[in-house]
Amino acid sequence: METTEESATIEKVKKNDYESLDQSIVKMKVTFGNALLPEILPFLEQVGYTDTKIIELKDELTHLETLSQNQIKEHADQSEEQEKYNNMREEINSVYMRDRGLLRILFKNDRHSWVALKLDKVTPKAYAAWFEQLSNFYGQLEADTNLITKVETVGITMTGIVAQKNKILSVQELKQSLRKELADAQKATEVRDEAFDNLYHKYSELIQYAKVLLPNDQMLEALGILVR
Repeated sequence: METTEESATIEKVKKNDYESLDQSIVKMKVTFGNALLPEILPFLEQVGYTDTKIIELKDELTHLETLSQNQIKEHADQSEEQEKYNNMREEINSVYMRDRGLLRILFKNDRHSWVALKLDKVTPKAYAAWFEQLSNFYGQLEADTNLITKVETVGITMTGIVAQKNKILSVQELKQSLRKELADAQKATEVRDEAFDNLYHKYSELIQYAKVLLPNDQMLEALGILVR
């Protein structure tokens, strides 16, 4: 039987400390499946591993596989949403930087427009500040007919301004959706990892008992235990 120290060590182990989760699932499937073999089961029954208990372990493994598949799906959803967000933000920012560059030249001697459009400010990378700066830029242009008249001389039209404002609103919606996808992916990972750690501890304990109880290497190998 394992010592208290050994048990604590198993509980503290994280999946990254041993083989990949998929590899571990394959190993557990072999162990739990072959533990029911008539030549192996009687030895394990001595320490409480009845066929009912082993079937329960197999059911837990099936549940873990479902959680793993869901975690993969959630991360795929998050990755897809991240790509949409990145692409839209890059598209909006590209147009903004062009428009801003044109107006920094156009309004170099117009202090009011320079300040109102924040042409003296560095374009922030952080989303909230970036969103605020671009919303102000196109909001100021749309609201001021005098500005519209001036900026049209460098090819910035009301149609383009409205299009940018609509895209900025769309990227805000994407950002909210991305936050949800990130939260869902994180939760799916946490749930999967908790189930994995719990089952892996039970699997490790069974393996330790098997190494003591099984009389030959062939039986150990049937459980997926490498015999050196």
